[in-house]
Amino acid sequence: MAAEQASSSGSEMEHLNDSTNNSVWHETTFIDSQREDHMASPHDANDQLVQYVDRDEARRPEVTQYMLSSQTPSKSNFETPLLPPDSPQSRHTPTRSLSYNANLNYVSSPLNPNFSISSPTSQFYSRYRSQSRQSMQFTRVASEDSQVLAAPNTASLPSSQRGSMILYRLAVEDDRGPLIPPKPLNRNSVLTTSGDSIFSLSYDSKYPSGAWNARGILVPYVYDPALDEPDEDDPLNDPNDDSFNSSVFPLRGILNVSVLLILILALFCLFIIYPVVRYYHDRAQNDAITSNALVNGTGQIPLLFQMPQLIDPDTPSSAATRTGFDGLSYELVFSDEFNTPNRSFWPGDDPFWEAVNIWYWSTNDQEWYDPAQITTRDGYLSIVMDQIPENDLPYRSGMLQSWNKFCFTGGYIEVSISLPGPNQETQGYWPGAWTMGNLARPGYGATTDGVWPYSYNSCDVGTFPNQTEPDGSGPAAALQSNASKPKYNYELSWLSGQRLSSCTCPGEDHPGPSVNVGRGAPEIDILEVEHNKLGLGQVVSQSGQFAPFSHDYTYFNDTQDQWFINTPNITNANSYQGSAVQQAVSALTILPDNIFQESGAQFTTFGFEYWSDPLNSSDGYIAWQTAGVESARLGAAALGPDPLPNGTGVSQRLISVEPMSIVLNLGISPGWQTIDLSTMIFPAEMLVDYVRVYQRKGQTNVGCSPADYPTADYINAHMDSYMNPNLTLWNYPKPKNSLYSGGC
Repeated sequence: MAAEQASSSGSEMEHLNDSTNNSVWHETTFIDSQREDHMASPHDANDQLVQYVDRDEARRPEVTQYMLSSQTPSKSNFETPLLPPDSPQSRHTPTRSLSYNANLNYVSSPLNPNFSISSPTSQFYSRYRSQSRQSMQFTRVASEDSQVLAAPNTASLPSSQRGSMILYRLAVEDDRGPLIPPKPLNRNSVLTTSGDSIFSLSYDSKYPSGAWNARGILVPYVYDPALDEPDEDDPLNDPNDDSFNSSVFPLRGILNVSVLLILILALFCLFIIYPVVRYYHDRAQNDAITSNALVNGTGQIPLLFQMPQLIDPDTPSSAATRTGFDGLSYELVFSDEFNTPNRSFWPGDDPFWEAVNIWYWSTNDQEWYDPAQITTRDGYLSIVMDQIPENDLPYRSGMLQSWNKFCFTGGYIEVSISLPGPNQETQGYWPGAWTMGNLARPGYGATTDGVWPYSYNSCDVGTFPNQTEPDGSGPAAALQSNASKPKYNYELSWLSGQRLSSCTCPGEDHPGPSVNVGRGAPEIDILEVEHNKLGLGQVVSQSGQFAPFSHDYTYFNDTQDQWFINTPNITNANSYQGSAVQQAVSALTILPDNIFQESGAQFTTFGFEYWSDPLNSSDGYIAWQTAGVESARLGAAALGPDPLPNGTGVSQRLISVEPMSIVLNLGISPGWQTIDLSTMIFPAEMLVDYVRVYQRKGQTNVGCSPADYPTADYINAHMDSYMNPNLTLWNYPKPKNSLYSGGC
């Protein structure tokens, strides 16, 4: 349909109808009080061509050129989007005259909310508002979205329209010129003279075209994903890429699964296998500190400054194991090499040792034990005796104890020692290394009363005071013993009776594990050195001390299972077998000449190995060694029952089953030997290279309060007795004995 141009600039918009009832309309645009009329009409059903007629084209060539470049052919297969063609609504479509002002910076549309009709040209809209309401009928042109929604099959759409969408971008404007519209956008929109609606003649246009020359507005444009190039590095998402074969398990998948399996396995090893292995690896060490005084009930260990380990790191690896005199394998459970210099042993200074500050009155010692006399130097423990009066005593020296700090039950203990004195003819020192049951504290008389040196688990006369009946009627062997001494009236025993016997009445004060278990504090000596009473040189006495006593302090020595001397050329049985306060079984071994302070100061090893079976009291032994060689052996059978009427009526004495603490001391006493100052030097020094404790492999039992023979609760309940060295007798009521003086 041809467009007709009027010569007058004030002509009105015309509405024409052709023979086919297709709508023909004019668009009037006012520019500088001039008018541009545009007329459009469809050519046929399948092709609608929009054509613009500009009456003032010569005056506004830039507007005309831009609007012509925005013409977009449009096609539509239906008239009303989302409604059938024969719908009444499609046949009665309201029409409006649309007007466009090229001078406005913003066109009224959803993208231009700032448009105001109060502009200088608003008068034209008011003037022609009546005309914009004229009734017009025309075919609605579907937008792109409408076509897509209405299409029965997206394949029917052009390839450039399938899957396209409207996106927005910020307008970017050159400071020196207006915003250039996006090239892909060929859109043509018109608006009513009222400025309150827009209409698109093109199916791919939603918004008016024009000169975007404002900064910061959003500019719509069509985005077609089909035009995007595929991601070259992502063949998994490219349907046209045949290089990925889904039928073959990918190497990447294998690696991913492998890494996950390795990670799971590592976590399993870290949280399951490693704790189990660590538990069994450290089990021996954990057992070694069971019931140790330094470890509380929850397994917490106090953080002490430079606290050593049970096994001294300086112990050579060659000393980690040994083969026992019984032929079994032993492993190291405790050691102290004393290599750290200037250690002190005052109360609280060391986790395993404590130097006492007492007078050892029970053996009539002439020295005061002062903690300042003990230290470490040059890789040794040094105990020094000075001829300096202290607390009205002529000498001062040192005693080191592990009481209630470190104890062991069964095993082998070895010390390496150099002795005080100028040579082997010295006479007067009393160097000692020995062990005692933890229920007694050496030097604290109240704690030894009634427990030292008992090692007895029978309920009979052996538990009574003096080992005699309450009425003093016997046994005869206890009332009179020729082996006793005049100061004891030749009575066999002056002991006060076994305080913690198996005869203890229920509910009485007893350390347990029950009142039916006899408890005590036996003594086993590693060494006590004296001048040889039968010849020249020095001898070491190695002994075990027991109670109650057999008649005349005798022991059985008829067989090697009872008593055996392994080195008869230098060792012999001691003729001293006891007194009214102890029964002793001991051997004397001659010492080499070069182990004394001024005759070489060589170190010699001393020790003993012992074992006992609490379930079989007749089983057990003690084997002593000097200079690495077994010297003598005592079997439990030597301490067998001593039946009436010729005996004392006591039963089997035990090789110690108690946890044993360690004592190292240098004393001086006329009760030990005659003191000959002419053969002595001061200061005198006893050096200890090391202390090592071994136990049968897999049978570690260290600690001062083991479950079978506890001591901790009992000691804590009577702590004043264990802390006061001036008490000579037990200061608590003694437990009742079910067989003695009225019983329970």
